Amino acid sequence: CIPYATLLFLRWYDVNVALALDADHFGMPVPMPFLAAFAAVYASHVIHSIRREAFEARQFGQYRLKEKLGSGGMGEVYRAEHVSLKRPCAIKLIKPENETDATALARFEHEVRATAELTHWNTVEIYDFGHTDDGTFYYVMELLPGLSLEELVKQHGPLPPGRAVHFLLQTCRALREAHVGGLVHRDIKPANIFAAIRGGTHDVAKLLDFGLVKRRRGEETEGADATQAGSFAGSPLYMAPEQSSQFGKEDARTDIYALGAVAYYLLTGEPPFSGKNPVEIINAHSRDEVVPPSRLRDGIPDDLEKVVLRCLAKKPEDRFPAVGNLERALADCECAGKWGDQEAAAWWNDVEVRASEKAK
Repeated sequence: CIPYATLLFLRWYDVNVALALDADHFGMPVPMPFLAAFAAVYASHVIHSIRREAFEARQFGQYRLKEKLGSGGMGEVYRAEHVSLKRPCAIKLIKPENETDATALARFEHEVRATAELTHWNTVEIYDFGHTDDGTFYYVMELLPGLSLEELVKQHGPLPPGRAVHFLLQTCRALREAHVGGLVHRDIKPANIFAAIRGGTHDVAKLLDFGLVKRRRGEETEGADATQAGSFAGSPLYMAPEQSSQFGKEDARTDIYALGAVAYYLLTGEPPFSGKNPVEIINAHSRDEVVPPSRLRDGIPDDLEKVVLRCLAKKPEDRFPAVGNLERALADCECAGKWGDQEAAAWWNDVEVRASEKAK
């Protein structure tokens, strides 16, 4: 297109050039490169529109995919909609590409079965499960407006003690049902607890991602990863010492340790231990004494700090024996009950107001 543009400029800039071109009967037809460029842009727009429509029309059973919400080791999560009911939901899917994905697929199906057994209000609800003709497995769960506790702290800083206890108590109730049913979560962390808005109620804790759940039947255990010698499952920043050393020996007290680590993060904005790599972090959980959260942040009540530190005891027998005991200890803290629906609604409303003002 450059020669045509240059010629147009010279014709406009120098009258002699214009006269010479006119004398030579040189007109200015629409240059072919411009036509080609226009055709390419228009064709790209058409192709993009068709691809977008094809993606939106992609259905998993009775559900139509919308935009992608996130991805992780277990697959991808999309916003979706039930075709008939028009009910918004979230779909988690995984498509095995080779034989090495068999373990991931087994873990995925295990997560669905384990979560579907649970009915507590504070556990994410599973609507449906299936697979498509191309081998993509999926399950449908409730769509949760809000933030994970990890996002909440990263965006807005450590939580007031009363609000932290509010989330911890709800998570305890969800875990209590799982533990009574013989399920150990093994991956409790801030990213797997959601601060949702459900039924007009704010700050509803939702426990997610049962992909590493283990079922205990007497002395036998069944895990999604079919725990192998020398392997462990969990997130190093919130993982109990026994998860890296006593393979297959985890029990409810393992989840209690992780929940204590989550409480530490909510109150201070930092996990109880850190390191340059996962090995350093795992060793710190097993070896180092945890710094009391009150040394990192003022205003943490003594009674709540004692509960958190007991959860983070190195030996399982030094922790709360069951999540019900932890729930009662949290409920007895002086700050318990100081954060409820009214405070949560006011907080979320303030966040929305500030976000709208910032957008303007």
